[in-house]
Amino acid sequence: MSGSLKIHFLGTGSIVPNPDRSCSSILLQTPRENILIDIGSGTLRRMAEQGIDPTGITYIFITHFHPDHTGDLVPFLFQLRNLPLPEDHSLRVWGPRGFLSFVRHLQDAFGRWVQTPTENTRFYELKRRLLDFPGFRLIWGKVIHKNESVGFRFEINGKIITFSGDSGYCPELIRLSRDADIAVLECSHADEYAVEGHLTPSLAAKIASDGGVKKLILTHFYPDALQSDILSVAQKYFSGDIVLAHDGLDVELPLE
Repeated sequence: MSGSLKIHFLGTGSIVPNPDRSCSSILLQTPRENILIDIGSGTLRRMAEQGIDPTGITYIFITHFHPDHTGDLVPFLFQLRNLPLPEDHSLRVWGPRGFLSFVRHLQDAFGRWVQTPTENTRFYELKRRLLDFPGFRLIWGKVIHKNESVGFRFEINGKIITFSGDSGYCPELIRLSRDADIAVLECSHADEYAVEGHLTPSLAAKIASDGGVKKLILTHFYPDALQSDILSVAQKYFSGDIVLAHDGLDVELPLE
């Protein structure tokens, strides 16, 4: 496999409305696949702004069921019933324990508009901790937020990218981040406004440091985080490269 991995930040905010930041959603592009990690409200608009074809999304991985991480799932499925699809269209949607029940409830509420919008749309629940797909490996682990919350580790041609979803500081997130080329970690609140089940700049930086991460990207900001100098705080605990994500940020990781 040649080329590069590309990370497009579609939503870097929280459930608190912000005209510059949609709810959580990130597109991971490999030379073979287009993978959405979470699909919070505003995802479809950001995809349209960035010229991303929704019919080209091949996987969606959900970290947990909060609305700011799932709010555009129904609109995304609905649009597939109203767009011309390529003959080889395929969409696989994965979520943590309870996801199939979550989908059934959505189908009960919205009826046929989201009931298997295409023949090649399938829903799956994460069970085995290690999953091999064509072109990438996924390792997931339970993190500290809600009962179903998980984080993801993608291994692609020797490169490692970790996504925390929503989580507090925990050993599992350090393991998922071990030797990662890029760790995308939430940073909901400034340290002085820390909330259980969420990370602050110091905690996210400690995870990156303990895990031997090369580049740390912080995302999922509540207003108090945006009003604080979270970069300076994080730099006290992690000596590597730190980036504060914003909607529209693109990060590229070359593949050898």
